[in-house]
Amino acid sequence: MRKSVKIIKYLILGGIFLIPFLVLVVPESLFFPFITGKNFIFRILIEIIFGMWLTLAIFDENYRPKFAGRPACAGRRTWILIIFAGFVSVLVLSTIFGANPYRSFWSNYERMEGLISYLYLFAYFFVIAAVIKTEKLWKWFFHASLAANAIVCVYGLLQLAGKLAIHQSSVRLDATLGNASYLAIYMVFHIFLALMLFFREREWFRWLYIPLIFLQTAILYHTATRGAILGFVGGMLLFAALIALFSKDRKVRIASLGSLILVVFLLAGFLAARNSSFVKGSPVLSRFSSISMEEQTTQSRFVVWKMSWEGFKEKPILGWGPENYNLVFNKYYEPILWKQEPWFDRAHNVFMDRLAQNGILGLVAYLGLFASALYYLHLGRRKNIFSVYDSAILTSMFAAYFFHNLFVFDNLVSSILFFTFLGYIHSRIVVESSINGSSQDEPLIARGDDYRKYSFALIIFIFTVFIIYFLNVPGILASRDILRAFEFTSKGDAQSAFQEFQSATARDSFGSGEAREHLSSFTMSIVQQQNLDNEFKSKVFEFTVSEMKKQAEQSPGDIRYLIFLGALYNKAGRYDNAIDTLQKAIEISPKKQQLYFELGSSYLNKQEYEKALEILKTAFELEPDFFEARKIYAVAAIFAGKNDLAKEIMKDYGGFVAADERFARAFSERKEFAQAAAVWKKLIEANPGNLQYRLALSSSYLQSGQRQEAIDQLQKIIELEPKFKQQGEYYINEIKAGRNP
Repeated sequence: MRKSVKIIKYLILGGIFLIPFLVLVVPESLFFPFITGKNFIFRILIEIIFGMWLTLAIFDENYRPKFAGRPACAGRRTWILIIFAGFVSVLVLSTIFGANPYRSFWSNYERMEGLISYLYLFAYFFVIAAVIKTEKLWKWFFHASLAANAIVCVYGLLQLAGKLAIHQSSVRLDATLGNASYLAIYMVFHIFLALMLFFREREWFRWLYIPLIFLQTAILYHTATRGAILGFVGGMLLFAALIALFSKDRKVRIASLGSLILVVFLLAGFLAARNSSFVKGSPVLSRFSSISMEEQTTQSRFVVWKMSWEGFKEKPILGWGPENYNLVFNKYYEPILWKQEPWFDRAHNVFMDRLAQNGILGLVAYLGLFASALYYLHLGRRKNIFSVYDSAILTSMFAAYFFHNLFVFDNLVSSILFFTFLGYIHSRIVVESSINGSSQDEPLIARGDDYRKYSFALIIFIFTVFIIYFLNVPGILASRDILRAFEFTSKGDAQSAFQEFQSATARDSFGSGEAREHLSSFTMSIVQQQNLDNEFKSKVFEFTVSEMKKQAEQSPGDIRYLIFLGALYNKAGRYDNAIDTLQKAIEISPKKQQLYFELGSSYLNKQEYEKALEILKTAFELEPDFFEARKIYAVAAIFAGKNDLAKEIMKDYGGFVAADERFARAFSERKEFAQAAAVWKKLIEANPGNLQYRLALSSSYLQSGQRQEAIDQLQKIIELEPKFKQQGEYYINEIKAGRNP
């Protein structure tokens, strides 16, 4: 029995020690591989080790959760544990009473957060606090995390050297996380971890941490993530200040004070040189020199935070529910955000996210996690549970993470690290100074009937297998189906692609929303293809409409699916259906210009030009600085036969004969072929190799009676593309014969 208990314990530890290496997982066979692979494996690992921990608790009383009694009992309460449990409880209530409980629980492939993720993180916190009881084990675990971090650093170096591709941008390193911001905060955590281990170690090999810290800092620098880097700098300043304040060594206090002054001078020097050619020529430093209240990103963040505040005021206690920020964004959308991406599902500020999604209770509970950690670090320093260096470093690390979260959002890797350090502090406080006691190595075999204990263990095993399958396998398979659909689409195999999309939606997983969204795009791409069978296209269209309606019902208030459905109707020529759908979306999000553009397109296609003009005027007036809205409004004016209005709209923006195909089509529809020809000429000036533009210009010349000019363009096409010679000469002969081919 004792041997079996030890085996289970070591298996649990093995699973825990694998978790730091999740950062390396990027399975190309899954949709959103930088997110889904890490999350699915984390969940499966937690399901397995949590099931083993429950089994261990049946046979060994040392591992049963107790909230009073011996200090070393696993699960003895601290404020960290209590507040974490309270935070998860708020998320549960916020999910139940939120706007979209399904999305709140499951999230989607792009994020994979939601309530389910925090349930796993809570289970992870509980298991590590219960199983990693000694400082020696924590030290090994931290070194495992540093080992994984070192591999990521090497990956970043290879990206910097051009040997491996950068995934997100051309210069900002992202390594195996696929996002520079995610990599940055991952580095920040590990720099402070390496620093803590450096100050703890007394042997010669402590100096091996120094090159690692320099390497980590270099990778952090080349992520060019301003929030994380400023948070790190601020954290290091705080560390120096805390050491200067609390260290008993006078020389150390003086050195810390000197370091503090040096960093302040360096920052002042950077501010003085922020407009120099050296700073402006650096891809990283230039991002910092551009920080200002007038910067587009800064202004956009303020607008989004204002929207978050409006969402909070509507649902102040429990918020809209986890992962429902998109609903707040839709309802309180400000047209000035046309300068940014059109769909936000985060406030780019963790605290505003909490406020909007989980209400005041969620924000207070989340802030309580930081407060409880800082309280125990301070208490632990006074009681010699934590050294001055440990307390200062971990306090500074949390401060850096806090600052970083003011400007971005969390991800699984940073959340794991955050709750790992919370678990570490909780564990140290629970066991106090007796953490290395021998009582924790000897199993305390629970009394009772062995038959019953084995029966419970069997039930736990069966339940764990069921959970692994039910919570993971459908989502994994649907993710692979979507990728296969993309592959078949790229090969032109529409039949097989459609089958994969059908398979993905039939999985009935949390990935169905994204499968349906991409199915909608697929359907719009094939519905007008001449080489496909009409019966097949009709089948695909009807199936897609049915699925998008299901998604719209499953996601009430989410205009994203309504606009996809409206665009799908427009593409298939079902304009009345499109109008009904888009008007519902506008009721939800009355300031979203994209909705008016699509609705205006419906009326243009119905040749109800006055109505289209009215709709597109509304879109334009929502934000006149949006050049796209201005052009679309001018196009609608041309369709409506109001050229003077179009001239007025475009008079200070290059004129109403603009280099835009939509203007040419509008003029052609009004049979103003000379104006259409002028547009095509402008387009050819910008794209001289575009033969379709030249062919359209030739057609406009022909329609306006300029037959020789039409022939000249056809001859130019033949010159540029010899394969067009036979067809071009046929057109030329027809024109010369007085016919319009």
